[in-house]
Amino acid sequence: MSPRRAREDGFTTVEVLVAFAIAAAATIMAFEIAGTAAGAVRRLEARRIAADEAEGVVLRRLAEGPLRPGLIQGRFSDGTPWTLAILDLRPVLGLGRAPPLWRVRVMAGGPDAPPLYATLVAGKPGDGAP
Repeated sequence: MSPRRAREDGFTTVEVLVAFAIAAAATIMAFEIAGTAAGAVRRLEARRIAADEAEGVVLRRLAEGPLRPGLIQGRFSDGTPWTLAILDLRPVLGLGRAPPLWRVRVMAGGPDAPPLYATLVAGKPGDGAP
């Protein structure tokens, strides 16, 4: 083998350092992506829990008896305040003597916050204000 050919075999120190730098950058990007995805999963799980608890607030109120219009406030298991807003939609829809149609919403915080959970509940004849 010629002396020139022996010098051309293998990688130079600069080539090895560049390869390590590329690998390190790719590893850092992978960790950042994994961290962002894990944070998104935590936020989604927290929203799911809040929506489940909000639904539980509505179900407990329904179990207490006939609905009445108004606001009810309380706290979720993590201490966050919630507001339950109950509204009879008959006047809004012009339904007159029909059984009530309740719009039930649970908001984290006050009544002006966006709802975590919302549903319509059909009342029985004689429920609510005429």
